[in-house]
Amino acid sequence: MKTPIDIIDLIKYSLTSLVFAYFLFPIVIKILEWKQILDTPDSRKIHHVRTPSMGGIPIFIGVAFSLLLWLPGSHGEINKYLFSSLSLFFIIGLRDDLIPMQPKLKLLSQLIPIVIIVILADLRLFSFYDISNFQFNPIMSIVITIFSLIVITNSFNLIDGIDGLAGTISIIALTSFGIWFYLTGNYTLSFITSAFVGSIISFLIYNWSPSKIFMGDTGALLIGFFLACITIYFINLNFGLESTSPYKFEASISTAICFIIVPLVDTLRVFVIRLTHFKSPFHADNNHIHHILIQVGLSHSTATIVLATINILFIVLAYFGRHYSDKIMLLIIFGIVILLLVALRWFQLSIKSQTKKTTIK
Repeated sequence: MKTPIDIIDLIKYSLTSLVFAYFLFPIVIKILEWKQILDTPDSRKIHHVRTPSMGGIPIFIGVAFSLLLWLPGSHGEINKYLFSSLSLFFIIGLRDDLIPMQPKLKLLSQLIPIVIIVILADLRLFSFYDISNFQFNPIMSIVITIFSLIVITNSFNLIDGIDGLAGTISIIALTSFGIWFYLTGNYTLSFITSAFVGSIISFLIYNWSPSKIFMGDTGALLIGFFLACITIYFINLNFGLESTSPYKFEASISTAICFIIVPLVDTLRVFVIRLTHFKSPFHADNNHIHHILIQVGLSHSTATIVLATINILFIVLAYFGRHYSDKIMLLIIFGIVILLLVALRWFQLSIKSQTKKTTIK
C-alpha cells in the first residue's frame, strides 16, 4: 500500500507545473505577438490565422520550476543526463521555431542529446525481450536505441498538426506511464512525468480549438524525446519485474506500443506512403491521419477526441492482454491497426465520392 504522502507528492509536481505554466502562457503569447514571432499559414497548414508557435517555452519552464522546487538533488546520474538532454532538445526546438533548420541538420542536431542519454546514462534496449532470446551486442544495442529514440521523438512531433491533438495524446501516454511508474515504486520517474502532465494540461487550455498558441518544435521535440526515454525505461523496468508482480505486463514491447500507438502508426503510415510515391520520408505533406479526419469534415476538437479515444482503447487492450506474450499481442495490435486504416481509407473515399456527386448535380 502507498502512503498518502506519496500521492500528495505525486500531485504537487503536477499542480505546481500546471499553475506556473498557466500564468506564464498569456505573457509568452503577448510577447510573441508583440515581436510578431508567429506561425504563418500556408498550403500545407490547416490553420488560417497567424498564431504564436512556441508553446514549449511555458511547458519547459513549468516543468523545470516544479522539479527544481520539489525534486531532491540526490537522484543519481540518470536524472542529470536526462535533464541535460531534455534541455538540449528544448534549445534545438527553440532554434527551429525561430530559424527553421533543414531536415538533415535538424536530425543531426538531435543526435547530440540522444547520444548523451544513451552512452552516459546507459539508457538502452538490450534485446528483443519477450519476442526472442536474441541479445544485442553493445554496438547493436546503441544503434537500435538511438534509432528508436529518433523515431518516437519525431513521430510525436509529426502529430502536432491540429489544435489539441499533441497535448491530448501526450497527456494520455504520460499519465499511463506515470501511474505505472508510481505503482511499481519508480517514484522519481513518476514525479517527473507528473510535472510534464501538469504543464501540458495548462498548454491544452490555450491550445484547444480555437487555439491561442501552438506547441511548436520547442514543445513537440521536448515532449517527444521525454516520451521516447520513458518508453524505453518502461520496457526495461517492466521486463525486469517478477512474474508475480500485479503490475507486470508479459508483453513489454507491445504494451509500450499501445501507450504511444497514435504517433507511431501515423508516422509509419506516412513514411510508407511517401516512399511508395518515391518521395523522401521527411517530405512534408497533408497526408497525416489528423489531416484526413479534418478533410472528411471533422472539426479539430472532434478529430482530437476520436484519436484520443483510439489511443485510450489500445491502452485498455494492453491492460486486458497483460498476461499474453508479445508474439500474441503484436499480432492483435497489427490486425486492429490494419482494420482501422482500411476503415479510414474507405471512409475517405466514400466522402470524396459523395462530394463529387454533389458537385456534378
